Amino acid sequence: MIRFLRKLSQDKRGNALIIAGASLPLLVGAAGLGSDTVQWVLWKRELQRAADSGALAGAYAELQTASVSDAVSAHLADNNHTGITLEAGYPQIGYPADTGTYTKAVQVTLAIQKTLGFSSLFMSSAPTITATATAALVNTGSYCVVGLNSTTASSITIGGSAAVSMGCGAISDSTSSTASVGTNGSTYNFTADPVAGVGGMPSSINGATEIQPHHVALPDPYAGDYSTSITGMTCNKQVNGGNTNLTPGCYKSFKFTGNTNYTLAAGVYYLDSTNFDVQGTGSITGTGVTIILTGATPGSITTNGNTTIKLSAPTSGSYENMLFIGNASGLQKINGNNGSFYDGAMYFPNGTAQFLGSSAGMFNCAMVVANFVDFSGNASIQNSLTHPDGTACLADTQVQGKAVRLIA
Repeated sequence: MIRFLRKLSQDKRGNALIIAGASLPLLVGAAGLGSDTVQWVLWKRELQRAADSGALAGAYAELQTASVSDAVSAHLADNNHTGITLEAGYPQIGYPADTGTYTKAVQVTLAIQKTLGFSSLFMSSAPTITATATAALVNTGSYCVVGLNSTTASSITIGGSAAVSMGCGAISDSTSSTASVGTNGSTYNFTADPVAGVGGMPSSINGATEIQPHHVALPDPYAGDYSTSITGMTCNKQVNGGNTNLTPGCYKSFKFTGNTNYTLAAGVYYLDSTNFDVQGTGSITGTGVTIILTGATPGSITTNGNTTIKLSAPTSGSYENMLFIGNASGLQKINGNNGSFYDGAMYFPNGTAQFLGSSAGMFNCAMVVANFVDFSGNASIQNSLTHPDGTACLADTQVQGKAVRLIA
């Protein structure tokens, strides 16, 4: 017997079987853990997708002052494809504080438990899988042209032989499916960064390098900020040639005629149911000036390309950076020449701001917020943030565009 056992111990023909038997638990364990890992990753990815969707829905609801929890719950019902009921107490919704790079943030955290086939043999309870996502409003660019009209009509139009270099962005709130920003012809050039629209956009815009369709609407940046009431004012001042040194107050006529040079002292000029009417070949200058077209039937702006106009808005006070304010629904027609400049914001929430003709060099420091904005004719605009005489803009202002994005 002893001889047999000694001989058996020296026989190596069965080693492979023994080694295979010893390693079988490792092979089975590796296969089981691999299968569990794939299943866990799948659940995790599906849960993360649901969290991302919920956070985006929550941020949009926050933007629209709607119920964030309702929006998150509705999207989870549509986008939680795990087929697993969320853990009690979820979703958890948080509101991270605003920072310099984002606002109105919404954070959504989800959790599920699900038994894994192999790992459950060694675990007393199923593992918890969590996913967190945060969405917020982030800046998408600085804009100095805003078309407020939210119908399907293009609220910004570029055409003719207009040559426009904005030095900033242009954004349209139009919901047109193809032309939130409309173009006419092929000889125009519109250099702006970015050019955005709430609706669809043309596939190309001459001069534009960044086109952003389906953008979040940019709210009226001045809504509710400015009163144009003239109640209680004595509106007996007039301009119709002759008087060249003007002072703030309420005017019944504001017509500039002839080869005359006018100077506007700093302050607010209320135009009671009359136009800002510029004719002739003279000049109009003023620093710290705000012109408000108001009254029972608010007037409009009509300027020609022969008068040199140099106007700057106030840099402080109630009308800081505001140059023109008008409620009329009509056309605000703005012309100029190489020596002109408008330094400040032009705000026509119900009207159309039209830039045409020989308006070269006159848009250096202006921002336009209007129901419609039209660049047409032979308008040649260089928004270089410097006056034609080389001096810096005083009342330059722009607004930040926003978009809902995942930030974490």
